[in-house]
Amino acid sequence: MPTDQLHHTGVLVADIERAAAFYLDALDGHWLFKPAVNRGEGARAVFGGPPGVAFAFCYIGFRTGAIELVQFVGPAPEFARAPRPAPLPHFALVVDDVAATLERVERAGGRRLWPEPVSWGGATVMYVADPDGNAVELFDVGLDEIVERTIELFPESAP
Repeated sequence: MPTDQLHHTGVLVADIERAAAFYLDALDGHWLFKPAVNRGEGARAVFGGPPGVAFAFCYIGFRTGAIELVQFVGPAPEFARAPRPAPLPHFALVVDDVAATLERVERAGGRRLWPEPVSWGGATVMYVADPDGNAVELFDVGLDEIVERTIELFPESAP
């Protein structure tokens, strides 16, 4: 089976209910499944960590693809205790209106990582962070258009 599309991106959050509310309200997400808790050896097999590791997880869907929110609810693995830099790593979403989405992001407890949206070959782009500091890049055009515009700006990048 060939690779089709990005299925989902997982992000670490401190409070899964708060994070879910952010993605539902600010970014027009919808529940695919609500938080469940994975405990014991099953949880340890997924992320490693000390005995007793447990995590809550859920999927928030968008027009295409999804985000998986993960909150450790027991002793966490070492990687989950380290601060995360921004704006990398990040994931990107296509939105109808970057400026209007930015307003919703800030009202919902997120923050801007750039002072203002910028033009990328005519497309509008903005980096924001969710309440846990996870970086999200917002575009007002799809991936194919961004690739085309990037190649126009950097012709040497054409495959």
